[in-house]
Amino acid sequence: MISPLLAETILKYLKNPIELVYLVVDFLLEHKRFLILIAVTFFGILGISVLFRGGIGPPPRRTDLTVFLRAAEAIQSGEHIYLVTNARGWSYMYLPLLAIMLTPFTSLPLLVNTSWWYLLSVASFFGMIFLSTRLIQNHRLGMRAAVMASLFCIPPLLEAATRGQPDIMVTFLAVAILYLYMQKKDVWAGLLFAFTVAFKFSPLAPLIVLFLVKRDWKVCASFFIGIILFVVVLPSLFIGTEQNWFFVTEWNRIMSHAVSEAGHESHLWAQVVTPFAEDNQSLYATITRWVWPSESVLVANSNSFLRWGVRAFSFLLLGLLAFLSRKKREEVSREKLLLEYSLYTVLIFFASPVASLHHYIILYLMYLASFFYLEKVPRGSFSYQILSWGALIAFITYLLGLAARDPFCYWGFPVLGVLIFWCVLVVFLGRKDREELKI
Repeated sequence: MISPLLAETILKYLKNPIELVYLVVDFLLEHKRFLILIAVTFFGILGISVLFRGGIGPPPRRTDLTVFLRAAEAIQSGEHIYLVTNARGWSYMYLPLLAIMLTPFTSLPLLVNTSWWYLLSVASFFGMIFLSTRLIQNHRLGMRAAVMASLFCIPPLLEAATRGQPDIMVTFLAVAILYLYMQKKDVWAGLLFAFTVAFKFSPLAPLIVLFLVKRDWKVCASFFIGIILFVVVLPSLFIGTEQNWFFVTEWNRIMSHAVSEAGHESHLWAQVVTPFAEDNQSLYATITRWVWPSESVLVANSNSFLRWGVRAFSFLLLGLLAFLSRKKREEVSREKLLLEYSLYTVLIFFASPVASLHHYIILYLMYLASFFYLEKVPRGSFSYQILSWGALIAFITYLLGLAARDPFCYWGFPVLGVLIFWCVLVVFLGRKDREELKI
């Protein structure tokens, strides 16, 4: 027989599992040596898996780093960086900056490159936690929220790290941009923002709307100057103006064609663009799988109505977010500024035709914002419950998609969970700040 006390405790955590997460996090923060041991063990085991996939195991290497390094080799040999492929037939899809940055490493063994790339990803993960604790004045509560958010992001962290994708670094850069912005280091924030977009055309791109509606002209000016610097000037110094401009225009042509109505003719279609890849968890891809029974039927018909419908919906969400976040930086609390910022970073899931599972590491910012707000609202209140379950729904739907891509990824559980979570946080964004609730 279960004792009444145990039954009451189980019922409490079943009603709101977030309380169990808080219990675990508080225990880990009180026993830091145990926390360090767990972290070292986890990243050690993960590192072994990454190195096996990328540098030790039998070829072909299962890491996207080989794509970036192949493009870097093409820079050195004068080949077309968007036409060369790695051993698995994958093509490079980013602006020239990343390939140029990797040219000094092309002569190193792949195992060495995989090692430092993984270590850079791990350092980025801990770096974003460290900076997150300094986004609010109460560093203790900041650490608690950052650890909570990082635990919720373990599944997409595994996906990004094992695939050798730079999304963990992009998430760290996103936190760093916000940190600089909160410190009113606008020029550096704008330049880092530009570098991140040039490094990987990323979920951060819609943030320019946030800085525009807040009338932070220094950030905007620095961003546009930075785009010229990191897309045109610096790459031209390494590969020449004519060659760089050719690559930039080719990138624009290839990517525009890949996401157009004739995208099935693109060499990127099977690699990343097709909506029938279950890993494609954009809103557009999900609805396309609902509407069309197969890829062959989709190719034989026009999907422009759905394509423009999703775009219109995403612009509607962007307009709503711009309206709600129009107050200047000095007029809102740090928690609300983080909330505004985080909501922009996932709009790409609703607007872009492509969003892979490894991109979902950017949800760290939304989780962080929600856990900051959970510190402000009364425990057990309706606001507390809906905010907790919004975060849990996003986490659970992603886990389901990761565990069983058919049927959960096929039906778009991860992106639908994010959309629900996004809508919950928008409701909190629409509420007025109450000074007495600030941390």
